Amino acid sequence: MQVIFELLDASGAAVCRLDRNGALAALSANFCALTGISDSALGLTPAQVLPELPALDGLPARVEADSSVFRQIGGDGIARELTAARLCRADGDYLVLVDRSGEARLRRHHARLGREIDDLKAELRARERERGRPQIHTLAELARRLDEALARARRYQHPVTIVAIRVEQTTGSARRVGETMVAAVRTVDELGRVDGERWILVLPHTPLSAAPVVGRRIGARLEGLTLGRVAFGAAQVGPDEGGSDAVARADAVCEQAFEAGGGLLLAVDLG
Repeated sequence: MQVIFELLDASGAAVCRLDRNGALAALSANFCALTGISDSALGLTPAQVLPELPALDGLPARVEADSSVFRQIGGDGIARELTAARLCRADGDYLVLVDRSGEARLRRHHARLGREIDDLKAELRARERERGRPQIHTLAELARRLDEALARARRYQHPVTIVAIRVEQTTGSARRVGETMVAAVRTVDELGRVDGERWILVLPHTPLSAAPVVGRRIGARLEGLTLGRVAFGAAQVGPDEGGSDAVARADAVCEQAFEAGGGLLLAVDLG
């Protein structure tokens, strides 16, 4: 029995011997660590100390890739996902436990990635269906798209940055300015018009540090138009911040940049 205990413990599994009545007769060290039970449980049945353990009569003789798992809190206070097998030998029956927590985490990670990919594919399909839609949104439409972008960002933990833009026009039209800016941003970005001089740009998957790159790219495109001051203000949406609050912060620093003669200012990063 001791050899079996040492062998299975060394492999990362755990084992206990059952008496003829199906009660715990001996526990390996790893069995105690994985389950959080001790020698004081000797004489009790596995069902009494492992309430989520499947019935002993239904346990297989070996652990397979598709074997079911049950949860148990170990001696270190960590909940684990375990798979059980029952070995019937001449010297008695043994209950073997295998820690499948790492595999379960990997499966959940793959499932999350699968959901994220499905979400992105759905977004791309929606954009394909809306190919003829206006690329410059009203404030109401931009607010809806900002809420959707923030929901995805918090689900998948990626940053969103807001850029407020003010363009002082001397000649030309707001439409030409908007079309010029649309041509300078990514297809995943969302541009909305506030009035004849003010615009809001939503940048998913973009940290605050990337805002100067976006500002320079748009500014370079606008140089071909006859304009006055061009100012940018950027703010990254904080972890618990609402979209409208981030827009207000971006707009405030944009006004500072505009009053200073143009350029780009970054709002304080809320982290």
